[in-house]
Amino acid sequence: MSSARSGLSPADLAAKTVAIVGVGREGVAVARALQRDVPTATLVAIDQREGDQVDDWRAQFDIPLHIVDASGPLPPGIDVAVVSPGFAPHNPVVELVDSAGIVRTSGTDLFFSQNASRIIGVTGSKGKSTTSALIHHLLRAHGLDAVLGGNVGVPLWDLPDAQWIVAEVSSFQASSLSHSPHTAVLTALFDEHRDWHGSFDAYVRDKLKLVAFHPDHLVVNSTQPTLVEQLDALPDVTHRINVGEGRAFNLLEVDGREWLSVEGEAVIALDELPLAGRHNAWNALLALAAVSTVVSVDPAVAAEALRTFEPLPHRLQPVSDPSAVEFLNDSLATNPPALAAALGSLRDRRVIAIIGGADRGVDQSVLRDEIVSHPPAVLIGLPDSGPQMLQTIAQWLTDAGVDESHWPARIPVDDMSEAVSVARAHAESGNVVVLSPGAPSFGRYRDYQDRAEQFIAAVAATAEH
Repeated sequence: MSSARSGLSPADLAAKTVAIVGVGREGVAVARALQRDVPTATLVAIDQREGDQVDDWRAQFDIPLHIVDASGPLPPGIDVAVVSPGFAPHNPVVELVDSAGIVRTSGTDLFFSQNASRIIGVTGSKGKSTTSALIHHLLRAHGLDAVLGGNVGVPLWDLPDAQWIVAEVSSFQASSLSHSPHTAVLTALFDEHRDWHGSFDAYVRDKLKLVAFHPDHLVVNSTQPTLVEQLDALPDVTHRINVGEGRAFNLLEVDGREWLSVEGEAVIALDELPLAGRHNAWNALLALAAVSTVVSVDPAVAAEALRTFEPLPHRLQPVSDPSAVEFLNDSLATNPPALAAALGSLRDRRVIAIIGGADRGVDQSVLRDEIVSHPPAVLIGLPDSGPQMLQTIAQWLTDAGVDESHWPARIPVDDMSEAVSVARAHAESGNVVVLSPGAPSFGRYRDYQDRAEQFIAAVAATAEH
């Protein structure tokens, strides 16, 4: 088991004045947990503006809530601040907390402090939600009592008690950790979330906090060179299971078909997985490797579990349509590598891709390599970054010397409704229209789910029945 860490536990908050910073879903879960487990703590809440979340908080709790802006002031007498992941280190409220010398922790770290020895933690720039769900599904198939939570949607403090906890951990959540889980799983590492972390180096440092405190096991996607390079630079990372070519968890060719294999034994053919794309084969192998750290993997049980796995929404999710065109919702593709993975998984089809969103200025080299080597048929650019992305892609193709006859049509649009109408106009029978933005949703949409709902609604509205 992992040794004890120096971070705070809920018991350390007894008789302290504790500020819950951020009253969204995670803040609510932390408040319930502290009221239940640390009744002697005095709780206050802080948020930055009035709104539905604040109204919901006041309706649910008697805990006093303070609206604090960049000028302050903070409520007096705070000993510890439990900061929600939506508050970046450079957020004015967090800066006020730090300048006041208040001890800062998070709901995630408090949860890990009590439960690290039974947590399988998963993080990565892409693939972490699917990998987490696969681990949970495989554990339960092997007869283990397991729950799934964290960044995937259910706050860790809202989970029921279980033998094993599968925790999807975002870079925001990982940044505050002072404990590593029993098993840490790393799916990929790309330039991402600079707006929150401040730089790529800070993003890497925060992301890899999941493995900084000596997990009992570390499962790594060794097909990801940046991830391997960053991990190799870390001191004293032991018990490492590498998933990839030449490893115990690998892809194996048998009679012209690729299979997921464990220790050289074929488990399930790639074409039997209910998950599109080669990248999901690696996610499944990461899940199998993670499960092997807590139970002996039964190939027959694993194969049946993988066949029955239901893909998560917003990840190459089919959208019902009466035409002979296939529509896919990949709204959770919020960075360029995720868009590249979607396009890579659809290379054998004629693809019309709807791309663009909020511009975060992150590295696009993986996407560039995919589009230059396998240009899709049509690219439709959503605001705000879509039109600029189309111009950038044209420059990539020019620089690479790609013949213009192979260039995708590049069409900027004003909104989702126009994007889907344009896609239908360019689609032929058997084609794929995929919403895979390669960018975040904020600004134009409430979140990636709202973006997906607008895509699905536009598909329905433009259908010919």
